Amino acid sequence: MPSAEEGHGVDGLAVIVLAGGESRRFGSDKLVAYLDTRTLLEHALDGIPADTPIAVVGPERPLSRAVTFLREDPPGGGPAAGLVAGLQWALGRHASVIATLPGDAPAGGRAALQLVRALTANPDQRSPSVDGERGVATDPEAVVAVDAEGREQVLQLALRPNVAEALIELAGPGAGHGESVRRLLHRLPRSPRQVELSADLTSDIDTTAQLRARG
Repeated sequence: MPSAEEGHGVDGLAVIVLAGGESRRFGSDKLVAYLDTRTLLEHALDGIPADTPIAVVGPERPLSRAVTFLREDPPGGGPAAGLVAGLQWALGRHASVIATLPGDAPAGGRAALQLVRALTANPDQRSPSVDGERGVATDPEAVVAVDAEGREQVLQLALRPNVAEALIELAGPGAGHGESVRRLLHRLPRSPRQVELSADLTSDIDTTAQLRARG
């Protein structure tokens, strides 16, 4: 069921759900597959406050809450192209904080809120990033989830509008088609600060066996 965290959202927050994958390992559209009594995509949105604008980048699918569906142009350009399309949407809404999550992560919405909190926390409540050239502490402008094994989960981000603009520029005239999200992130002038999240917040569903194991 939806999290009790749903309610009033973070001021200026917009959420992008990357949901354009082909589900090749799953064998069918996994985002409409049922986990317990709701679809995987419904689970991914759990925890996102009810008044938060959400864009789902991918084919339209039934949902119990209002979202904006959009596609990269042309469709099928991969996660980076979907990310760029979502970032353009968020900037068009004048979002001051942008969070991203994969549609196949059942706890993706809750993870997104943790990343937003890490990005927007008061300076005395977080460990600041360090500017390597100057050796001084700086507030992060983007954060990325890191799983329990130390791997960056590059589709799980929270970032400020200036970073969104930089990523769109780095994607170039191809708007991210065929590009790697990881490479785009690592080409930023300042790498996103890593935020370690628990395994339940970063795990996704790739196969029917994984779906059954979560049921």
